[in-house]
Amino acid sequence: MSLRGKSVFVTGANSGIGLATALRFAEEGANVAIFSRRAGANAEACALIEAKGVEAYSFAGDVGDEDAVREAVAATVRAWGGLHYAFNAAGAAQSVTPLTELSLDEYETLMSANARGTFLSMKYEILAIRASGGGAICNCASAAGLIPSAFQVAYAGAKFAVVGMTRGAALECAKDGVRVNVVCPGATTGEMWVDFARKHPDRAALALAKHPMNRVGEKEEVAAAVLFLCRDATFTTGHAFPVDGGRTTG
Repeated sequence: MSLRGKSVFVTGANSGIGLATALRFAEEGANVAIFSRRAGANAEACALIEAKGVEAYSFAGDVGDEDAVREAVAATVRAWGGLHYAFNAAGAAQSVTPLTELSLDEYETLMSANARGTFLSMKYEILAIRASGGGAICNCASAAGLIPSAFQVAYAGAKFAVVGMTRGAALECAKDGVRVNVVCPGATTGEMWVDFARKHPDRAALALAKHPMNRVGEKEEVAAAVLFLCRDATFTTGHAFPVDGGRTTG
């Protein structure tokens, strides 16, 4: 089913899973608005999206800033007459740190980027999608949002919050034609995993060993799951969808 004429709003879309998903939606014909902090990287991402033959808009801002999120969603609606899909991929990783040594500043940064940002994004996306006649939102959590991770307690807590908010929002919006699901990736190619593996090779090897498929996932594989949940899985809402090579199975 072509997405020609549809619009999608993607946070954290200038790299990694967010960019891979924005490009996948563009390949299917959707116009794509991206919301990320780095204006230069946003411009590069928009050029890649527009090369797929669709329109793209870039908004530079922090997902923890309510005014910025509200205006970006509103501008997307003004540009294309509505909003049909959203993918909330913006987030931040935690250093490998025992809970007793984690600073309050880092904790609050992690909660803002991962949990607060998802909350604010959904708040305005739901209003816009509902007014546009319905559609779907997909959030991005992590396998760590289903199975706790030692030495990354704040990150896991934030991702558990994303899963919980997704399920609650799905219940609230089910009768309004707005479906809300969440993907939970395991180790996946992208800046976050590469940086983690470089800084903590022993823990990266341990994490990989917990994936029965014995490999790191590709960001395009996560993007395929997001597209499925948004476009194709029309009787699915409130679902936490692992894309983790079997990591959370056992």
